[in-house]
Amino acid sequence: MYSKEYKNEMKKLFYTSFGKYMSKNKSINDTKIKWLNYKTGVKDIYFRISLETKNALVYIELQHQDDGLRNLFFDQFLELKTVFTNTLGENWEWNRAQENNYGKKCARITTTLKGLNLYNKETWAETFQFFEKHLLNIDKFWSEFKEVFKELEN
Repeated sequence: MYSKEYKNEMKKLFYTSFGKYMSKNKSINDTKIKWLNYKTGVKDIYFRISLETKNALVYIELQHQDDGLRNLFFDQFLELKTVFTNTLGENWEWNRAQENNYGKKCARITTTLKGLNLYNKETWAETFQFFEKHLLNIDKFWSEFKEVFKELEN
């Protein structure tokens, strides 16, 4: 078992290192972007990454408080599922109803790579590549369909 301080240090080191690694990449629109805090421009839609002790996750999280609104946005993603899958190059897990890390209702669209570990630096290069590939592809998808989701806000 790792101490709380060690866990915090490793997490900070990992995400700082990943941020530097991703700084070479620009958005599909040729703009500089903060990949760890990707601004979707649509309220309550977030692009997230997570590395824990067994898995690396890339996910889109819909955090709308209103169930109907969250379902509307999720349904819009479902309508674009074929394009999404083609752009991302693989099938993702689609979950309309779950709780996020803070106990709030959300919907998630997730891909997972197993066998990676935040506390094993030997897996970081593979994790960085996994995150990079998916974040760049999400950016490609989002640049094409962001306006569709912005219309739902109105």
